[in-house]
Amino acid sequence: MKKGFTLVELIGVVIILGLIALIAFPPILNAIRQSRNELSDASKEILYSAASLYVSENANSFPKYNGNTFCVTLESLVQGEYLPTKVYDAVSGDEIPLTNIVEVKYEQDRFNYNLNNECVESVETPPPVEEPSNPNYTDNSGANAPELASNMIPITYNGSNWVYADVTQEWYNYDNQEWANAVVLNSGVSKSVNETITEDEIALWYVWIPRYKYQLFNANNGSVAAQLINIEFENGTASTGTVSCTDAIAKSGNSSQTCTNATNGNWYTHPAFTFGDEEVTGFWVGKFEVSGNTSTITIKPGVQSLRSQTVSAFFTAIQNMRTTYSLSGDSHMMKNMEWGAVAYLKQSKYGLGTTDITRNGNSSYYTGGGSSSTSYKSKTGQSTTGTVYGVYDMSGGAYEYVMGNMVNSRGAFYSSNAGFSSAPDAKYYDKYTYGTSETTHGRGKLGDATKETLKTYGNSTGGWYNDYAYFVYSSYSWFQRGGDSYAGSNAGVFFFYRNNGGSASYGSARAVLIP
Repeated sequence: MKKGFTLVELIGVVIILGLIALIAFPPILNAIRQSRNELSDASKEILYSAASLYVSENANSFPKYNGNTFCVTLESLVQGEYLPTKVYDAVSGDEIPLTNIVEVKYEQDRFNYNLNNECVESVETPPPVEEPSNPNYTDNSGANAPELASNMIPITYNGSNWVYADVTQEWYNYDNQEWANAVVLNSGVSKSVNETITEDEIALWYVWIPRYKYQLFNANNGSVAAQLINIEFENGTASTGTVSCTDAIAKSGNSSQTCTNATNGNWYTHPAFTFGDEEVTGFWVGKFEVSGNTSTITIKPGVQSLRSQTVSAFFTAIQNMRTTYSLSGDSHMMKNMEWGAVAYLKQSKYGLGTTDITRNGNSSYYTGGGSSSTSYKSKTGQSTTGTVYGVYDMSGGAYEYVMGNMVNSRGAFYSSNAGFSSAPDAKYYDKYTYGTSETTHGRGKLGDATKETLKTYGNSTGGWYNDYAYFVYSSYSWFQRGGDSYAGSNAGVFFFYRNNGGSASYGSARAVLIP
């Protein structure tokens, strides 16, 4: 029997093992070398963080343009003291050569980092952003720039005439009590920039009320003398006030809303700039009471205001203005809260301030205080600003129905004699709790120029400047504002009165447009 291996067999085995080693060793050696050269993930993150800091602190050298590629060596990071002089791998402990390169690539609006020793730089400069050659003018007050609806023309006053405004130049200045004005011209009338526009060529005339917040001054149903209202314009549709209020309408009671942070001194974004579910940058209000007829409403000076209409007739006619004049946006009858927004702006440094508006005492109900289309120019005391740029007829003229309605004793919409067969959309009117007394002023709302603007709370003649303060009650479910020529010293921008919403020879209305 054969035992062990012969010498020849052993030599054969050695030769075979040698051949196997010659074939297998180089790949194994390469794998070992590669594993020693491959940095750990922890080390990569350290290098990428250093490169990111380097890029952020040298931003001018790294233009943000998609596809731009930059090659950052570890040596440059060491020289900039973003890395220590010697860098070691966090796992193997081996020193990392400073010849390694971090590839920095700007893609999808961000910088991405990757180790790539074959990095190739490719850098382009983003094209410059071209500023418009004639940007639209904005004043220094912080007020939102007016948003013109279709067919509206901006106008400015040159001291004697209104002209088609160049919107790249100054055409309003709220710091100077010069509110922005815009008009819709009569059919067939065409004008160019800087051309004169006469009052007789105008069909509709509006004034811009920019979004603002105001500082509460009488938040707790008290009596307070007439005073300046502090106002700050807001940017865009931002609400920066800390006060918030929601409706709390009841079948009966002494309140119509619930508020948080409603403390004197706190700021409240005026609620007139919330239209339904939409926040708006401002709204256009008719410069004068509406005129014309229910088929074709006009807003002009020196004409008799439209009267002897129910609230629903005014409401429908003013909504139809959008179609009649091809206006973009929402045309509607002025709400009680929108009246309050204009009144508060009048009472600020941007309007007449603590000076009372002069009453439009024209007994024939001519808008602007006179039967001439230019009479208003000499009656700037009747304007909310004391200048020709303001809103007229908010004291005297005709009583103005507004969309402010008290619910009935069942808590439902209360048309009374207004002519509505169903309630309008909620965004078109302000709701108030039912009451049986015309002096339960606590049912007013912050911002609507009722309960806050009372020199004597609970008194029907206790409004600022002795304006009437009769709150809606019982069968009188609709607000009227401003008073008429016969109301004497009791008329005014803070005047409020109750009515049943029916047709009245002394009652008119006002239009609002939200572009």
